[in-house]
Parts: sequence; C-alpha cells; structure tokens
Amino acid sequence: MSNHNNSRLTVVVTSDYAAGEAKSWNDLRTALKAWAAQDDLPADEFIVAEAESLRGAVPADLFQIVPNCRFEFFAADSSYELKNLAVEASSGDWVAIVDADCIPNAGWLQALRAHIARHANAAVISAKTKYPGRTRLERLLSLLTRAYIDPGAAGVSGFVSGNAACYRREVYRAHPLPLGLGAFAGRIQSESILRAGGELRFEPAMVVVHDFEGWAMERDIRRNHGFCTVATRLADERLPYAGLIRTGFAAIPLISLGKLIDAWLVCLRSYRDYDVKLWELPLALGLAALLHFLEIPGMLAAYRGDLNSGVSAYR
Repeated sequence: MSNHNNSRLTVVVTSDYAAGEAKSWNDLRTALKAWAAQDDLPADEFIVAEAESLRGAVPADLFQIVPNCRFEFFAADSSYELKNLAVEASSGDWVAIVDADCIPNAGWLQALRAHIARHANAAVISAKTKYPGRTRLERLLSLLTRAYIDPGAAGVSGFVSGNAACYRREVYRAHPLPLGLGAFAGRIQSESILRAGGELRFEPAMVVVHDFEGWAMERDIRRNHGFCTVATRLADERLPYAGLIRTGFAAIPLISLGKLIDAWLVCLRSYRDYDVKLWELPLALGLAALLHFLEIPGMLAAYRGDLNSGVSAYR
C-alpha cells in the first residue's frame, strides 16, 4: 500500500453467525471471491480468523481464493474473541474487520483508502450495510436494522458497525471488544474510543451486502440486541442511559420507547438511501414497533444474568 499514505492495511474476515455449517462456508467462499475481485490493490495482509475446533473442517478450495490470505486458528469460542486475537496477529497499521456473511462491493478497498487519505487521524471508519433487497421486507429491515449508523453522507458517526469497519490498529488494541456480554456488546468499545478522543467515521461508498435468512435470523438479532442493551449498561455505568437501565425491570418500557423513537428518526432520515419508498414509510414505522417488542425477551434475560437463555446462532 505504498501509494496510500505508506500505511499497511490488513483485512480480517471471520464468521459470527452459524459458523462451521455448510452455508457458512458458502458465505465465506462468496465473500473471499469478492475480496479477490476488488477494483483497487489487494490488502497488504488478509486473515481469515477461525476457531481451532474447525481447523480440519475448512473446505480446501477456500485456501486458494485470495492469494495473500492466511487462515489463523485460535482457541476461541466467540466472534469477539476471534476478532481481538486476529487484530493481535495482524501487522497492518489499519485493520478492516468484516463478517463472513457480508459481501463487499468492488470499490470497497478503494473507498476505504480514499477515506483514510482524507482522514488519517480517524479512529474507525465504518461501512454501509444493506440486505440484498430482493423483497420489500428485506428493504424495510435493511433500513430498520442497519441504517442506525448512517449519518446520511460520509462523515462522523456516533457508532461503529459491528459487521464491517476499519480501525487504526493501535486504537483497537487499546480498546478491544468486550468479552462475555453477548454478540452485540460493541457499544462498550465505541464509547471507550469516543471517551479517549477518537473519531468514529462513516463511508457510504464502502458497501457490504449482509446475508438475510428470514425472520428466524431477525428474531435472533433482536433478542441479542435486547440482551446487550441491558447487559452492557449493567457492566459499564458510563454508557448512555446506564442509570435508567440500572433501575431494573421497570425500565424496559422506557428503554423500548426510546429505541422506537430513535428508529423512527432513522427511518425519516435514511429511507431513500435504503431503497424504501415514501409510501412504504408507514410500514417501516409500524414494523419498528414489532422489532423492538422482539428485543424484550433479551432484556429480561440480561436482567436475570442469563447469557445463554434462548437459542442463538451467534457465537
């Protein structure tokens, strides 16, 4: 990457959902082919991070798709552990971490490098995530589940994408992902970076298309979101609204109402950017209420301290 600020770039790909299954390997295969076909120079280093328990299960062809790719196997059970260990094993000045079920557009690396060139002091640069958009439901859920991070243009964001973002490696190492708090506990990391003065940025030209597996996946996402909303604030009193959440079960209606209002504001701001039509907005606003209702079982589980209640494909 000598022509791009003389900074080395590592791309880390790992699976956080349904790992080790045939579909997961197919998702990884599709993602690796997309990384191999990027418009810009390849990353200086490419790492697929996987659990040691799956070392012998990786299909042989996956090792050949990206020329400068290596598989790293770690004694880790969760995706957050894998990501933390992969960053430690990387050598890049910048480390892009992208989930295996997210397919980057052809200009992803080009857009990332251009953003780094303009904002070399950024702490994190997050990508835009969309579902495939094959149906109206996918477009609506893309808006409701993935647009919260999107300020509407390239610029500063209040959040870090949990499935596609590039970190300055020194920043990530100082603020690793928290362990033992569920699959969506990254808010602890992003708030820690903000408190340290780091800038969180968003680049809409870096697009990943996230696989969509229907309502079962969405219910799983929402339960985990609900769990982590509560669990992270019980663990870190510095997070926004931690005081409210620490009052106990009675806070759940207010938490849900606040999240619903935020979702409605996101809908009004971003619906065009996620291929939702104006006449579909009422559907999105109504669907938002259902989605946040689906988070309540996860909130209850967090208050009970039961990370493993319910069936989840997340690791």
